[in-house]
Amino acid sequence: MNQKKPTQKDLWKAQILEFFHQYFIGISNIECSEEYCPLVDNWNDLEKKQTKKGQAALYLISKTDNKWIPVNLINYEENDLGEYSNLEIQLKSGKTYRTKPDNYVKPENPEKKEIFLKPEEVILFFNNSTHTPNLLDAETIYLEDLWDIKEKIKWDQKASKKKIINWVEQKVDDEDKAYKIDQWENDYIFNIHNPDITNEIKAHEVYQAHNQKEREQLWTDHDKVFSELRRVYGIRHLTSKKEERQNNPEIELNEAQFIALERDKRREREKSIREVEEREICPGEHILTYGTSYEQREEKALEVKEIKEQEEQEENKKSEQSEQEKQILVKKDHDK
Repeated sequence: MNQKKPTQKDLWKAQILEFFHQYFIGISNIECSEEYCPLVDNWNDLEKKQTKKGQAALYLISKTDNKWIPVNLINYEENDLGEYSNLEIQLKSGKTYRTKPDNYVKPENPEKKEIFLKPEEVILFFNNSTHTPNLLDAETIYLEDLWDIKEKIKWDQKASKKKIINWVEQKVDDEDKAYKIDQWENDYIFNIHNPDITNEIKAHEVYQAHNQKEREQLWTDHDKVFSELRRVYGIRHLTSKKEERQNNPEIELNEAQFIALERDKRREREKSIREVEEREICPGEHILTYGTSYEQREEKALEVKEIKEQEEQEENKKSEQSEQEKQILVKKDHDK
């Protein structure tokens, strides 16, 4: 069966959504003090799944090598204590595994023995407290309107092109209204029949649009819809010169609309990171940075470096004190 070829509109929507999803993937980063860390190795893929699906899971594929892979989380149940059960995951190949259901009844004559997933083999990751993707309903709420505005702008650009209008004696073609509209939109020369004209071409005039207020309004509408989309979904956009000249209170006000969303997402990720540490899947220290500020990440990295240097200095100090105490004891023994 032949698949329907995607339209220009379909391709445009897909590219816009992918562009925004990539933005969300780029604002989180995790570091670990250990050289090998399942979280660091799989973080990018986990973030892709979380931003597009709202949820993901790490699956222990090899206990011997402590090998974990990111998989789709397709089913789960949560109780009042925030504990999860009846998990079901899906691998890249499409194969699914599930934990043993709470109300499981063993079939009398099973065709094949089902191997259940063990809860300790899975760690769940959620994008936010509502467990939803980053751009939920953006396509139907905003992209439809944006596409319609873009099409109107395109039509206005085409309709406003310079044209030569010929007033002619005889009918050139069909007088059908639809044909005339099509001719006006697509042809450079537009012919108008006038039975009072005695010559083949009595006169012609040049048409050129001078007032483009409608198109300017369309672009204003486009920018407003696009701006609202960014604000609703927490897509930062502070790059213009005007914004760079803003004072601190104005900048803080612009940033405030994103902070709550990012804080919520960060907290959900930290829950999963704590579970990784509590299970001792990775013995290292994990540091998560979440946000679009490059300076914030640099400051965090510097802070981590300073902490490590302080720890090394304390260790060296303890080592020196221990060495001095040993020397004192040796001297006392010698004096005796």
